Amino acid sequence: MKLFTVLCCLFLQPLFGLSQKNMSLILDSITKNPIPFARVYIPGNTVYQTSNSKGEISLDSLWRQSDKLTVFCYGYNKKTIVKPSKEILLSQKVKVLNEITIKANKQRYGFRKLGETNHPSPRKVKSDFGFNIFTATNGDLKSVWIPNDKSLKGYIEKVNVFILAMGQPTAYFRIHFYACSKFKIEPGEELTSQNIIANGTNGNEWVTVDVSSMRIPFTENGIFVGVEWFENENITEYSDTLTFKVNYMDSGMVTQKRVFNGNGCVIGREYDTYRNNKHKNWDFKNGTWRDIYISNEIRFYKLDTLFKFSHTPTPDNLLISIPCINIDVKYIKQKNETDFEEPKKRKLNRIEKVKEDNYTYPQTTLNELFSSCYKAIEKNELIYVLKYLCVYKDDQFKDICESAEEWEGKLSARDQKNCLAFIRDFQSGLKEENVSLVQGNEYLLTVNGKQISLLLENGKWKLHPYSSRIYKVDN
Repeated sequence: MKLFTVLCCLFLQPLFGLSQKNMSLILDSITKNPIPFARVYIPGNTVYQTSNSKGEISLDSLWRQSDKLTVFCYGYNKKTIVKPSKEILLSQKVKVLNEITIKANKQRYGFRKLGETNHPSPRKVKSDFGFNIFTATNGDLKSVWIPNDKSLKGYIEKVNVFILAMGQPTAYFRIHFYACSKFKIEPGEELTSQNIIANGTNGNEWVTVDVSSMRIPFTENGIFVGVEWFENENITEYSDTLTFKVNYMDSGMVTQKRVFNGNGCVIGREYDTYRNNKHKNWDFKNGTWRDIYISNEIRFYKLDTLFKFSHTPTPDNLLISIPCINIDVKYIKQKNETDFEEPKKRKLNRIEKVKEDNYTYPQTTLNELFSSCYKAIEKNELIYVLKYLCVYKDDQFKDICESAEEWEGKLSARDQKNCLAFIRDFQSGLKEENVSLVQGNEYLLTVNGKQISLLLENGKWKLHPYSSRIYKVDN
């Protein structure tokens, strides 16, 4: 037995020494503090390894595959290494975010909490059969869109994430911020300028992270907040079982179970209709972002017979989950100094009867605005365009009402064709460089020498028809 032990020590010692030799510690080049959850990968390869919460990482397997590795972490410059080293130093990255310029005589600040502020109780988690649980495995990245419904301009002070007592509440997670452009609702440029790591304690708690020093802008179309999961370093797997009873008409009360497995924290989530929460949930897979629930739209208004009781899904009866994530925004209170105004109550009965439908005619982005204008005019629903997709100056709306009364709110075939062509021309030029800020929430779109004024009010883009009279094209 002693001989066997001695032989094992002799043969395994070189292997053990090699493993220790390639165990590296990733450090900040200035503070010499460990950098947790940094990524190391082979150049040109999307597969990576991650350091632990102490900045430690074993690179044996990667060195066997390549003689060159890249080290990366948010808030630091990438570094290429060509040989094993016990310490890897990363230099801090200086990232200049676009400043928000607001002209105001007297600056008064306000604070607003945006996003999902409710959270499920332990009892509700069980009664909802566990469908209000938001979890993932090590390295997974998901994000939620927090729209700017009030057209605020400011900066994010804090981000709040509700961690359940299930799973591993103490497991770490990383916070990401992504821009949302004026043209399309999807995670865009990464705004995260630092390595934002957080974790819970006992669960069933809001975990708050102060990001005020990072000056992350909260702009026209809101922002995406992402969560990247990491495994608990002490317990790599968990298995939680929810037991509940369901009363079926044919078999009566039946006890059922749902088992949840993973290796990280579990985030709570609430439910609301698809109509109110379209485009809010995103998943990052294979290098691209995916809108999690968008595929449900093909099921709308079609009879679904897959379940025991057939039903017809609609945007108003399909419930989707919303992660319990919200942000605190600090913004400058300002009065809208533009001369534009929304149509108020008028004597034109046709105008008063048309109801707003933000699902059929969305206008959260400029692409949506022009697409909605095109769709409405194509269906000859001009009154809707005039009432909800446009803004006016002074008494311009009175002139439009008088014109609408003459042609009974409908365009001739010729005017309709010209209007559609006009909208297509502007929509084809929807690029960042073609949109300029005039003042406040007023913008100017310039395409091929033509200009049209735009206004962002309460998270909705609108156009000024008089700057280019889309409602009636002159001969």
